Amino acid sequence: MSDETTSLAFAEAVDRLVTVDVPARGFIQKAYAIARREGEQPLVRTAGERLLAGLSTSETPVVFIVTGATSQRVGLHDWIGEMDGPPGAIALARTLALTHRAIPVLLTDPGQGPMLSAAAHSIGLYTLPIENVRRQAAATTHTTSIAVVEIPDRGEDARAQAAELIASLKPVASIAIEKAGGNEHGVFHNSQKVDTSSGKARADELFKACTAAGILTIGIGDGGNEIGMGSIKKELKTAFPAMAKCNCPCGGSILADQAVDCLIVATVSNWGAYALGTYLSFAKGLPYAAHSPEREKRLLDSAARAGYMNLDGFASAGADGLPPSVHVAFVRLLSTMAFWPVLSHGRDGYFEDMLPS
Repeated sequence: MSDETTSLAFAEAVDRLVTVDVPARGFIQKAYAIARREGEQPLVRTAGERLLAGLSTSETPVVFIVTGATSQRVGLHDWIGEMDGPPGAIALARTLALTHRAIPVLLTDPGQGPMLSAAAHSIGLYTLPIENVRRQAAATTHTTSIAVVEIPDRGEDARAQAAELIASLKPVASIAIEKAGGNEHGVFHNSQKVDTSSGKARADELFKACTAAGILTIGIGDGGNEIGMGSIKKELKTAFPAMAKCNCPCGGSILADQAVDCLIVATVSNWGAYALGTYLSFAKGLPYAAHSPEREKRLLDSAARAGYMNLDGFASAGADGLPPSVHVAFVRLLSTMAFWPVLSHGRDGYFEDMLPS
């Protein structure tokens, strides 16, 4: 096969894998078909190629990775975050650091910064001031650190911060992973259709500013209320009429209003982030830069220890109600695909020895 054919086949396989409806929620297949409606290419390839083009414009590109879905569970602080999102952001940051000497700036909700840093350390990433990460990227073959920034929960403050960050850091892209977005009234909702705005980062302001500045925006989500779903909001309302009306006084939809340049929908948002990182690793010919099953085990365990919450309300090492074994199995399949083409390596007799544990 030609390189182009192989790349397309690889991306199609990745798209199919990340959209298997393991929990049988009934959302992902319709949402994927809608998101793919105008694109001839797989979603991960469209986003991956746009991101690669942006990364190529700098020897040490700055990338904003925005995550943190606050749980809003009774009895707990508003800023306690969910397990879906942060692991994907951390794994993608590591891949970008290895493949492009990138400067990953991870942005999250007020109070979640220490949690995010603790989880990132489990797979070897240090948290440093932005300028220290920049110096490291310029002086070494790959970055081993991230910067962590908390986005304010007030719109005015978030707008001011976004303007300052964009002006000073000049990012090549901003990527949202399971990052809640406000609806048409600026109100945030969960899948139970209730208002969850309290304490939430106003990350929409960053994406509005990036769009206005011509900076690439990518959204990864799995339920409709995440930044990026605004790109297909009208169609989602038609496909899922129940999402068009919330249970709170705002009277709006539960769907996020903020659109992006490239949207990736996935069964679990972490999986979409892992898929994007794997595509970048494949494109650069660096399969070991992709996420691995062993790192997934450590990352999920560390995120739970840091205080992130699973869907069941426990600080346990799963995500979206699925146990860690399912996530590790998914990453095992994805990391196997990173060593494309699987068949030829298998025939040569050494493929099993190439796979990360």
